[in-house]
Parts: sequence; C-alpha cells; structure tokens
Amino acid sequence: MTDAFLNHETDASLKHALDAAVQTCMPEVIRMRRYLHQHPELSGQEIKTSEQVAEACVRLGLEVRRNIGGYGVLAKLNTDASLPWVVLRADMDALPIQDAKEGSCRSQHPNIAHACGHDSHTAMLLGAAHVLTRMKERLRANIAFIFQPAEEICEGAQAMLADDVFAGIQPEAIYALHVYPYLPSGSIGLREGVMCAAADMFDVEITGRGGHAARPHECIDVILVASHIIQALHHIVSRRVNPLQAAVLSIGQIHGGYASNVMPEKVSFSGTFRSLKPDTHDQIRTKMDRIIRQTAEIWGATAQFSLRQATPVLNNHTNRLDHARYIFKRFLPNIALIDIAEPSMGGEDFAAFLSDIPGCLFRLGTGSGPATRYPLHHPCFDIDEQAMQTGVQALSLLALQA
Repeated sequence: MTDAFLNHETDASLKHALDAAVQTCMPEVIRMRRYLHQHPELSGQEIKTSEQVAEACVRLGLEVRRNIGGYGVLAKLNTDASLPWVVLRADMDALPIQDAKEGSCRSQHPNIAHACGHDSHTAMLLGAAHVLTRMKERLRANIAFIFQPAEEICEGAQAMLADDVFAGIQPEAIYALHVYPYLPSGSIGLREGVMCAAADMFDVEITGRGGHAARPHECIDVILVASHIIQALHHIVSRRVNPLQAAVLSIGQIHGGYASNVMPEKVSFSGTFRSLKPDTHDQIRTKMDRIIRQTAEIWGATAQFSLRQATPVLNNHTNRLDHARYIFKRFLPNIALIDIAEPSMGGEDFAAFLSDIPGCLFRLGTGSGPATRYPLHHPCFDIDEQAMQTGVQALSLLALQA
C-alpha cells in the first residue's frame, strides 16, 4: 500500500470524524451564539459571559482557570506532557451600541450589542473545544483555549499576558478568526504580513471660563476651542502624513455644555488614530500633542491630553499563515479561500499575543444578503449563522494538524 494511499485514507478518516463531530455540536454553537447575542456585556464587564464559557468548558472536562486579566478564561486540553501547545483564541466583549435589528435574537440590554461578532467568536471556539475533546485521540498537541475580555478597548490581551495566562506552558502557535461581512458566507479570508493597524486611543479636556451665552467676550469659549482643535487634528492625516503611508484619525465622542444659553467651563472629546507603520504612528502622536496644547493656549484655554497606546500592528506570521492555507485547502476543498488584498485600519489586540507567539488571524466570511452585510460596529450588524460551521471546522483543523 503506497504512502499516498495511506495519506488519502488518513485524510478521509479524519475528515469524516471531523464532519461528524462538527455536526453534533452545531446546534449548541448556534444556541450559545444567540444567548450571548441577547445578553451582551461591555468590555471589562464580561462576568456572566465568562461564567457561561467556564462552565461549558468544565462540562467538556477541560482544565479551567478563570478571571485572568479581568474576566478572561483559559481552558486546557492536556493530551501528553511531551507534546507542544497550540492556542486558539476568541474575544467575548460587546459594544456600547443600541441593537437596531428586529427579531427574537436581538440584544435585551439597552445600548449594548454584539455589533462586532464576538458572540459568534466565543460560540465557535466552544464548538472547537467540543470537537477536539471528542477527537482527543487524534491530537498531536496540547490545546489551550483562550476566551479574552476587553478586546474592543484593546486592553484584554495585554491584561491576560500580564496575568501570566501561559503559566506553565510554552505555546508553539496561536490562531484566531474574525467574522467579516464583506466576504461571502462560509469563505475564509487570508492575508500575509500586516493584517490590522496599530491603534491608539486618546482623550482631550479643554478648560476655559464659563458664563452667559449673550456675553461671550467675558468667557473663554471651550466649545469653539474644541472645534478648532478637532479640525486641526483631522488635518494631520491629510496634510502632515505622507499620503503613501496609510493613517486614519477619528473623533468618536464629544461632551460639553448644560443649556443653549450657557457657556460651559469644560468640554471633552475622545477618539482614536491608526496607522500601519511605527514611524507614522510616532509622527502623529507628536503632532497631536503640539496642536492640542498650542491651539488651546492661543484662545486662552488650557488642555489636558492623554494618550493610550492600545495595540501594535498585527502581523501574520508567514509560516503559520502558509500552514493554515495548506490545511484549509487539504481538508476544506469546498470552502473558498480568498486572499485579502489590503490590510484593515481596524485595530485588533490579538496582535499582543502575536508579539511573542507565531500565529495568524484569518477572516470568516459571514455575508449572505443585505441583513448580514452591514459593516462591523453598525447597529444592524448580524451574521449568517451557517458560516459558523466553517469557523468551527477551521479552528479544529488547526489544532488537529498542529
């Protein structure tokens, strides 16, 4: 019997066992995704979500550690102490957005929604845990499942690392996926090198002198000052950054004022900026600080500027991406693999894990019609749940073929 025939038989046997295990767990994957979608929790507040996840892992017989870096969960599938460790990661937090969808699965909590798909990420990773415990005898590695909090504020990965999430193990590889409404449902998007931008968050508070709106000459108008600063900040990207170096700056919040006829003493605003190159990032930081402080000073106000370096550029490791591509082609021949031409300007704190461990992030296509093609962070965001089967298969295969 030839090696090629043996490999074919082995592949066929593995694929048959995988398909059976995935089909068995999919009803629970969909149920869990819907439950989490109805009960979202904000970054750093994932108490009930982490409890649900931890209990599900305990029922699967996994070794579970809770409250890592906040409400993070680590579940370990130990197969053999002599084998390497492979890590699969999902995020759990939701966004402060009102769910504008109709239907029974919409969020039951006002102004909180899973508008970025983290509910499905968590459900799919639990599905992969179900599959891999069922197929444990076929594993050639120990598997760690990370359920991460606070991704949306780019704090969870660093917090889990600071809390020694990998105590006692040395991961050889780490993988994650992110749903993507711009790709056809069930397809997989791959990109070598830079996948996501570095992201910083910032807050600005302007202090002036309040008074009556009818006597602005007696006041220092902080709303006017803030408007000048905001306009100047937006000009950094268009006029001070090389147009061949991708960057974006956006203001997401502004707060100030009490009434239409009152000039407030303070106004604050918050935002984010992203870039694909460290030099560009440093250039933006320097220019922001100067613009904010000098503009406020010109108008007689003072400004407090705080900056949080949230997450670095996410670089997929070439060898791990190539390995993932090979595995998907070999075992998922009917799944479309799509090369993503351009990096995303979105930040993703999975980059913190990739700083120390070889791995990659891939996209899972979830768009199948108008209702599932709303962009990430849109109030009507939703996914085609059938795509989750591909996600469970892909995560499971990366562990089985480590």
